[in-house]
Amino acid sequence: LSFGYWCTDFLVVQRAMAADSMTAARRTPLIAAVPKMFFPFLVIVPGMIALAMGDNIIPAKLTAAGTPLLDTNGNVVLDYDLATPMMLVKLFPTGMLGLGLTALIASFMSGMAGNVTAFNTVWTYDIYQAHIRTQASDEHYLWMGRMATVGGIALSVAAAYVAGAFNNIMEFLQLVFAFVNAPLFATFALGMFWKRSTGHGAFWGLFAGTVAPAIHHGISLANGATPGVKGGFFGVMLTYPSEMAQTFWTAVAAFTTCFVVTILVSLATTPRQDAELEGLVYSLTPTPQDNVKAWYEKPSVFALVVLAAMVLLNVLFF
Repeated sequence: LSFGYWCTDFLVVQRAMAADSMTAARRTPLIAAVPKMFFPFLVIVPGMIALAMGDNIIPAKLTAAGTPLLDTNGNVVLDYDLATPMMLVKLFPTGMLGLGLTALIASFMSGMAGNVTAFNTVWTYDIYQAHIRTQASDEHYLWMGRMATVGGIALSVAAAYVAGAFNNIMEFLQLVFAFVNAPLFATFALGMFWKRSTGHGAFWGLFAGTVAPAIHHGISLANGATPGVKGGFFGVMLTYPSEMAQTFWTAVAAFTTCFVVTILVSLATTPRQDAELEGLVYSLTPTPQDNVKAWYEKPSVFALVVLAAMVLLNVLFF
């Protein structure tokens, strides 16, 4: 899911597409990875502070029936995702509380704006203009982009009601990634590094990679959850200790199915000539040259530093 997020999420890739050079495009995800490394601290430290404060500042997670969620030992599961909002309410005076809530809302709005922009771009240029109305005027495409924005916001409002059934937004977000990013990453990886991949293989691989997680989600359920949007709507055949574990195995089903089906269908269909794949497949694409002279300005050096920092953090805090 991590590779899928960085490599196939259009909100991230769109930034690199706007770069003025290959070097700048390669630096885009590397620079973004640096603040991303601090994100676990922003998630974990507030929960640790709230736990040390005591006073039952962290509320219990609730089941769909509104009762406290219990673990396998019968203990109440606390909702640490509410640590930051609850500390804002408890520790901040009125003026500072408004400022803190405004900062949270601003961060949500920023992410929302980026996703809506990515949504209307993909719909208008890659789908509508390419396959539905290929010869329309720029004015028409501008109108369609505006309508796509309205439609995207309406879909996000509907998704918010669905997300309300989950204990936290991260579990719902990971579920969406399991359905979308996991099979997409399998298709991208094969298409970029295996020249024998075909369009038919990619289509049926993505199709199967979307059906497989739907089936897995429909026959599995986390402990304490009720059948419905959280799974089990086909009947509970698999049980997981948490919703996140269920989601990760859903992603495994999506990625593996898409990967295998894409390979099988590609082997059974006619591949394209090498000349048609230049610039699309890694083995048939010239190695990009960085337009920098100093060694410390090269993206490859930056990438090694980021990789080393990632490994170090995982070793220290595993």
